[in-house]
Amino acid sequence: MLPLHLRRGFGGQHHIENEIDNNEPPPLTPSQARDLNQIRFILQWKLKKLVPPELVDSIIDAAEYWPSTKNVMDGQRTVRFDRDQVLLKTVPLCFERKSLERLASRTESEPESGSGPGSELQTESAKPLPHRTAHPCRKIIFHIKSHDQGSARIHEDMYQGSFTWFDAEVIHEAHKKKMYVDGTEQEILDDEGGRVKKHFEPSDAHLLPRSKQVQMNGARVSETQDREITWHYLDGIEADSTAAHDIERRLGRGRYTLDGRVVRELEVGDSIALWGRARFGQWANHVFEASVRVFWAI
Repeated sequence: MLPLHLRRGFGGQHHIENEIDNNEPPPLTPSQARDLNQIRFILQWKLKKLVPPELVDSIIDAAEYWPSTKNVMDGQRTVRFDRDQVLLKTVPLCFERKSLERLASRTESEPESGSGPGSELQTESAKPLPHRTAHPCRKIIFHIKSHDQGSARIHEDMYQGSFTWFDAEVIHEAHKKKMYVDGTEQEILDDEGGRVKKHFEPSDAHLLPRSKQVQMNGARVSETQDREITWHYLDGIEADSTAAHDIERRLGRGRYTLDGRVVRELEVGDSIALWGRARFGQWANHVFEASVRVFWAI
């Protein structure tokens, strides 16, 4: 194993700033992921000094040579106060959408109770893509362009008192649900489109930005904010630490999602729903672009 201090991103210090890196190499697609097996074979069997399997894994992880899938929000959205919306859902981890669509179409005609959109697929399951261990996720990148209803420009400490933000919800075993029917993504969570205005009690977990927060908008700032937020499996910033509070204040990132736990605990078949939220009075979350890319190890 590589020493922890040599691993890229350890402690979350190398990718915490919300900056977009245009020099990153293009990520591997699921179809290209099979090339990794060739690399693994060469390292383990074709070199003069053979590399142990556990060291091969460390080399691949240090290079972040991982396949990924990317999901993009359709069009633009405006999230009004107390009408939260799901902006997008990722394809279940280590699955291809096409295989899930084919399975849903085959089971659609079966006389089975609960066979509608959002129900579980009981008769058979799609085959996952190659992956390593039950928790193969290594990195998640959120890209969000948005602002709230305000009129000010971007400035320091602009996240104080912000009531528009983005949450990430993990949908466990999403591959067992009919997320895709006839080529169309289905709603599998409650009121994903924000059609019903909700009343939030003080104890409600979604009243204010809390444990699932990805990013806030600057408070009362009309200037569009273009951010890239990276969650890494080696992140290790505790929510109650001075560093976490500083990151939340300066960057508007959720301090409870800086420890890498969500990435490390994501399981094969899980999906991530990106929610846009807004609270109180005339607050509104104007979202121009949103995407989520999920990487996993083979």
